[in-house]
Amino acid sequence: MSSLNSKKRISIKAKIFIGVCLFVIVNLILNILILRFSVNDIYIGLEKRELKKQYNLVKNNISNENNLINIIYDANSNGIKIKILDEALDLMYSIFSDKMDRNFTNFDLALLKSLGNKNSLLVTLKDYKNSGYDLYLVGKAENNYVILSSSVEVLKKDAKTATVVIAITSFISFLILLILAYFISKIFGKKVNEIKAVTSDISNLKFDKKLEIKSNDELGDLFSNINDMSDKLESSIKQLETANEKLKQDLIEKEKQEIARKQLIANISHEFKTPLTIISGYSQLLLDDVKSKESKESLGLIINESERLSDLVYEFLDLSKLESGAIKLKKERTNVNELIKDELKKLSVRIKDRRLKVETNFTSDENILVDKKLIIRVIDNLLTNAIKFADKGGVVKITTSCCDDDFKFSVYDSGSKIKQQDLENIFNSYYKDKSSRNKEGTGLGLTIVNAIVKLHNGSCHAKNVTDGVLFEVILKNERGT
Repeated sequence: MSSLNSKKRISIKAKIFIGVCLFVIVNLILNILILRFSVNDIYIGLEKRELKKQYNLVKNNISNENNLINIIYDANSNGIKIKILDEALDLMYSIFSDKMDRNFTNFDLALLKSLGNKNSLLVTLKDYKNSGYDLYLVGKAENNYVILSSSVEVLKKDAKTATVVIAITSFISFLILLILAYFISKIFGKKVNEIKAVTSDISNLKFDKKLEIKSNDELGDLFSNINDMSDKLESSIKQLETANEKLKQDLIEKEKQEIARKQLIANISHEFKTPLTIISGYSQLLLDDVKSKESKESLGLIINESERLSDLVYEFLDLSKLESGAIKLKKERTNVNELIKDELKKLSVRIKDRRLKVETNFTSDENILVDKKLIIRVIDNLLTNAIKFADKGGVVKITTSCCDDDFKFSVYDSGSKIKQQDLENIFNSYYKDKSSRNKEGTGLGLTIVNAIVKLHNGSCHAKNVTDGVLFEVILKNERGT
């Protein structure tokens, strides 16, 4: 587009006018060249054909005196002189002017000798001034001889006259075409400018202008199509604006509902926290006084479920704070590899119980700026998740790496794969793979991981790999100073 803008702008009107002018000029030059170099040859060629035609007429009517005389007079009126000689070379018919020799001449004899055994012969003389005629046709007609002559000089004069007439006519035509080209280009340029004005308004989403249709032709069809396009675009844009406004209102309403939902969950979780603590506490006290085995089992079940509900309430509260932005990041220089090692030590008992093999591959560039407490929670959730879902006696692989401005932390477990449709929702609230993975926990661990990572402007991913599942966390590689 910039290269087009840098070129000199020439209007359509000017292009049409210049194009027509060039066409007319080239045509005029070609006509002049043709007349200059070819018209004499054309005239002489036509005159030779006429001589042959008259010769054939004489030859075919040599025995019919009346027809022959008429042919001779008609030829004379066209500038062709005819002599007819008998076998003894005596003049039978002639219509030459007074100054020309009406009798048989030595020149006639020379022409007849040049004929030889041929039936007819065309002769053009270079020096025609002695005879006055320089184009001859001599031929036989039964036992007679025919000599036809015509003046090339007259032909040349006719050619010059025709050249002048054609040149003048071409020049006048040139002027007329220039005037027509000017008015045609002016009219066409006006139409183009009308189209330009309307389409320019359409590009700026203004649809009030319309093209006036004055002709029932292709240009009229073009104007009609542009008007139809303008109407349809205006209608479509209005529909889009209406739909967009409705969508905006729906989104606002949905956002309000989401805020209300989160607030409700936060309020309910906060209200549940104290009663659950009381239930758990009193159950612990009662457990010491109860003697019956059945009662102890019942109280143990109450304590376990109340603690599970309490964990769920605390995770609800944490998730609510993370999603609402109530938690502000306190970034500090952190060695992520060391945090992973610490968490593995804490989980060593679980790892041993499940007879898991843990493999680690840490990058040497591991110091980044993050909220240490929150990242510990991310590491804990992912490692706990991997240990819990890996097959007994299986493998857990932990990898950290740096790539450009990203720090990647990935955890692989050799457990059962997750259904493809479930992978899309795995970081959503309350999600739990119900197909083959166990049903312990609150179902909020990965959701909390995702919320923490998003606070760090990072991203979370989960995918099935060979013989297991891989979870990845990508953080901005902000190194501490």
